[in-house]
Amino acid sequence: MTSANGMGDAPNAADMAENAPRPGARLANIQALRAVAVLLVVAVHMFANEQRAAGDPILPQWFYHGVSGVDLFFAISGFIMVWITRDQHGRAESAGSFLFARAARIYPPVWLFTTLAIVAFVIQGTLANWSQDGRILASYLLYPYELPPVLGVSWTIVHELYFYLVFAVLLLMPERVLPFALVVWGACIGFGEWLGWDKANPWTKIIFHPLTFEFLAGAFVGLVTARWKPPAPAVVLAFGIAAFIAGAFWLGLRDETNYPDGWGRVAAFGPGAALIVWGAAGLELGQGKRAPKFLSLIGDWSYSLYLSHLLVIAGLAHMWMRFAQPGAADNLLMLTVMLAAPIIVSAIAYYTFERPGVKLAHSFRDRIFGRRKAVIAPAA
Repeated sequence: MTSANGMGDAPNAADMAENAPRPGARLANIQALRAVAVLLVVAVHMFANEQRAAGDPILPQWFYHGVSGVDLFFAISGFIMVWITRDQHGRAESAGSFLFARAARIYPPVWLFTTLAIVAFVIQGTLANWSQDGRILASYLLYPYELPPVLGVSWTIVHELYFYLVFAVLLLMPERVLPFALVVWGACIGFGEWLGWDKANPWTKIIFHPLTFEFLAGAFVGLVTARWKPPAPAVVLAFGIAAFIAGAFWLGLRDETNYPDGWGRVAAFGPGAALIVWGAAGLELGQGKRAPKFLSLIGDWSYSLYLSHLLVIAGLAHMWMRFAQPGAADNLLMLTVMLAAPIIVSAIAYYTFERPGVKLAHSFRDRIFGRRKAVIAPAA
């Protein structure tokens, strides 16, 4: 992290007071964490596609733990939802504005990249494998379905939409009851899963899924951060990173079919993710220390990067299979391209499609619900 004034030495108290973000304002460190989360997910798909395409894979199996980027995303999302809605509770228009903004933010990029995925399947002649019953419709509308979405990474967006729907209901309540409402939400999830309701259908699987506890953990971090900054945020951040890594060691190395997505995964990565978010926010709010700007920039692109990267990487791997050679030379070249190309594509998508769409949606939202304070985009 660098100081807020751009110098290597620590900022003084006056600098920190002047540069401290306003309550509910955009936090550069949270954007940087979104970059870290999406790059972890990119790493696991680089690993999987190198295994598929290369003659002699060089990435270690530990890259598969990049799936933990999703867990970090969920904690970030919970934090952001609480952080940006401070002082907006108890009003129906706040809940309506919140849902409108989330839907306008989430759906258009999903529609774009889902369509591109369908085009790719048509070109490959494999669309029939992805068009069973109502799967394509579910992929566009992002409602729970028994099969994964056509755009595979969208499964996490289905969870995100569930978070937002419930949180919009919580916005109707006074802000003082939010901590108790979050506890009740968590208790309902645990009770429902204990009774086996999560196995009834795809909808109840989402409603009672343990991964929601990572969103709740991030939400509680948002509540705590709004009132108290960690006394030693760098230590909190370090403990969070250590707990996150320890969680990966605890899970061990597993293949994709055996990797847990329930309580084991939440226990492994949830506490570390929450501490990482709290420490990173505390460094910026309490000490004016911000992550390098390039990470915040990738954080801005992270939603487009999350949705597009697997299409790009899989396409590159398909080409790679045609000239893969023994040894590491072609691996180093293609892995570099697999990292750089999705970032470039996401930047183009962000500036030409995503950001203009968000600005247009915000103008409509302000006309319908009245002007709201600026918010940062939700984690994917």
